[in-house]
Order: sequence, then structure tokens, then C-alpha cells
Amino acid sequence: MISHLPVRPRHCDTQAMMHATRYYEYFEDAFLDWLGARGGYDRLRQEGADLVVKASGCEHHAPARLGDVLAVESVPIRVGTTSITMTFTMRRADELVAVGTITYVCIRDGRAAPLPAMLTTPA
Repeated sequence: MISHLPVRPRHCDTQAMMHATRYYEYFEDAFLDWLGARGGYDRLRQEGADLVVKASGCEHHAPARLGDVLAVESVPIRVGTTSITMTFTMRRADELVAVGTITYVCIRDGRAAPLPAMLTTPA
């Protein structure tokens, strides 16, 4: 799934470049779009599950700038029993901007739990 997300003034520094900490917000927005195609966050919660971040990272390749519309592709690269690792490839047109990786762990009643089927089957 590809999300198209604009770079807004509040995400930028005085040089009109997106601040490094903001990339994770774009990855999260893209993940919510990906999750939405599978029934959404509300469905996940209705199943008694939630997701927490276990690990995250970002490789920066080119700066995102004010006014850019970034295409963020969300792809699961590992689906385990209780966790899912996503990669987020961010581009401006054909230019690679950043690649993020986030591992989410499924939680039920405060403990790691099996991923619901909505996360393990294709949309």
C-alpha cells in the first residue's frame, strides 16, 4: 500500500526541511493506512488486541522539504507469531528519501499475544 503524505510547516525546521524525528510520524500514518485496508485500528481493538513498538529505525537518503508530497510504501517484511515488522519506503517522485523499519508486538491484557488474522492474511 502507498500513502501520499504532505510535508507540513509544523514538521520542518527553519531550513524548511523535515526534522529527523518527524519521519516516524509519517511511518505511523502510513501504517495506519495499511492497517485500515485490513479493517482498521478499531477492528484490532474490538478483537481485544493492540500493538506496541518494540524496535524502530530510519535510514535517511535525501531531505524531505516543506511542500513535498511523500509516497510512503508500507510492506510487512516479517510476520511472526506475536510480532510484525514493517518497512516504510519514502519517496519524492522517483527519489528515495528514507527507509524506516518498525517492529510491532501484539498485546492483549498487558502481555504479548498472537497476531490477529487481520494482520497475517493479505488484504
